Amino acid sequence: MDKTTSALRFPIRKLAERTGVAPTTLRAWERRYGLLKPERTPKGHRLYSDQDVRLVEQVLTLLKQGHAISEVARRVLSEPPAEALPSEPERSADANSIAQDAGIGAGQWSLYSARMLRAIEQFNQQQLDAVYNDASSLYPIDLVSRDLIEPVLQALGERWHQRDAGVAEEHFFLAWLRNKLGARLHHAAAHATGNVLVVACLPGHRHEIGTLMFALAALGRGYRLVYLGSDMPLEPILPVVERCHASGVVLSGGAESDDQEIVANIGHFTAALSCPVFVGGRMSVDYGDALLAAGAMPIGDQFALAVHLVTSRVPVHTSAGQAVSAVSGGML
Repeated sequence: MDKTTSALRFPIRKLAERTGVAPTTLRAWERRYGLLKPERTPKGHRLYSDQDVRLVEQVLTLLKQGHAISEVARRVLSEPPAEALPSEPERSADANSIAQDAGIGAGQWSLYSARMLRAIEQFNQQQLDAVYNDASSLYPIDLVSRDLIEPVLQALGERWHQRDAGVAEEHFFLAWLRNKLGARLHHAAAHATGNVLVVACLPGHRHEIGTLMFALAALGRGYRLVYLGSDMPLEPILPVVERCHASGVVLSGGAESDDQEIVANIGHFTAALSCPVFVGGRMSVDYGDALLAAGAMPIGDQFALAVHLVTSRVPVHTSAGQAVSAVSGGML
């Protein structure tokens, strides 16, 4: 491999940052399905190209449409070159095949959910770990959260009053999930190299599962995080931003009775900072206009979209001479 070719290649860490797919998942796709065929350095390190980025993005598009990874791999690897346009019968067959693949993908997530609910009913942490690890080894964390964790949380919330141990099941799962997400957050932080985000739940808001899932998705994009947890007062965050040279602050809040007072306090908070302030969770949906007026950017209660909106204001990596502007005009 000559110097010119080598300069166009990059390690798996960079591919993970550019696509949001964890290195462990990328390696699993390569090992199980042959989706990626990286070049190797003399020492055996994987090297990827822009073509690999496009392939991973294509895989992600199909996964987000609900297709199973096995079917996505089959489709991507068997696709004709882009220059060869399929005939009308081929396009019709492709449409039918895509619909079938989506059904297979939905079925896979249903199986994961059923296994996870059985493990919860048995209070079996080992089985919970097995289901989660199986899913997260093959799918990006945002899809695991959207198509597995969120449906399981919804199912537990809907049925707790119908079961003799329903409350205990929900508490058991939330405790396990908090520990699991926290451990992944700690592990992933060692590989992040991007701009710093300070992430916290607003004062009085103690439900941090959604905030943890956002934090994991942001880490997957390459951001470095300072995670402050639940029920965090605003004023002590100010010196944290300064000392960590943070490029943005992400706050999360549910639906509480004193949210109007918190929104007013957010106005004072944003005025004291020169970096963007984002607010997610249910509060950002209920008080979107008020948050905009307070100088903050509402990013909704869907963490994958929230990460996208944050990235639109704070790039993962800031190039030389590029400044990250505060949220004062030009917001979505």
